[in-house]
Amino acid sequence: MSLSLHNTMNPEFLLSRFANQLSPFLEEAGLDKSVFTDSEAVCSAAAWVKLLELAGKHLDDSIGLRLGNQLRTTDLGVLGQAVRSMDRLEDVLYGVSRYSITRSQVEKVEISVSGNWVTISYQITDPTILPRRQDSELTLALFLSCIRELSASTVSPVRVDFEHAPPKDLRQLRETFHAPLHFNQDCNRLHFDKSLLDLPVCTANRRLLQALQPFLEEQRKLRSQPVGLLSEVSQAIAGELRLGRVGVVQVAESLHMSVRTLQRRLGELDLEFGELVEDVRRALALEYVGNGDYRLTDVALMLGYTEASSFSRAFRRWTDLTPREYRKKASLISPASLGAGPNSFQ
Repeated sequence: MSLSLHNTMNPEFLLSRFANQLSPFLEEAGLDKSVFTDSEAVCSAAAWVKLLELAGKHLDDSIGLRLGNQLRTTDLGVLGQAVRSMDRLEDVLYGVSRYSITRSQVEKVEISVSGNWVTISYQITDPTILPRRQDSELTLALFLSCIRELSASTVSPVRVDFEHAPPKDLRQLRETFHAPLHFNQDCNRLHFDKSLLDLPVCTANRRLLQALQPFLEEQRKLRSQPVGLLSEVSQAIAGELRLGRVGVVQVAESLHMSVRTLQRRLGELDLEFGELVEDVRRALALEYVGNGDYRLTDVALMLGYTEASSFSRAFRRWTDLTPREYRKKASLISPASLGAGPNSFQ
């Protein structure tokens, strides 16, 4: 059983208003129309991200950002109703951080306060789900849209970070965030002045919140049981691969547990360490090879292969193509080849 089988999400009509635009890409993404029509539909998070990427490729290069700008709290199901009922934006931010897993098992939302800044961090925890630019831009735009809606203000961040490389055209990103943009970061983040936390929520309803919280707590417990370990292990594998090595000993040490404990806990989830390494390696290989910024010999080293020939054999097993053939046929266009500038933009 692979890691991705545990990584699911419940769309809850999130993009139902855009069904006409997105429906042509459902089959290729491995989804059906229930994601637009069934409030209890559960789908693969990887398929959901792929749907957005396909729409970005064939329909609108900034579709994630555009959809995120149009979404509101009322599009977020029970979670949306709950945050609308909270008293202050501080409650909203920590509430989203706590309950985001009720919607998606691969989303990690964290809130941190340092000095005069409050930071909202967002990341897909499964490193095999790549590329994911559209999801990142959609989610940060959605966060900002909901913050403005709930506070009835035009507040803007002081800085925005993205994991992905800069797109060729930055105009829509600048128009949305009105803040310096930083790319190729280790996580997606919105940074605000700390005064944001004290802003009141204009739709606060404590009685409704008290009615919704028990359900959210129950769902949080149900959906978080297997995911914590899977996310930690997969991210540890990706980290070790970047160091040019990977092995159960190194991963267990990075997670501060014994090899025996790690293998036992994976076994309880019907997972094998070698399968997880294969999943992560394959996903990263497709991303790195498809991106012309990396030399193929460097890709092999980044994935822990001591010989380029070993990497080529593995890649052919995954794709029936050599890395060079795959790169030639790849339809992804590298930002660097489009003349994108540095990683920080005003």
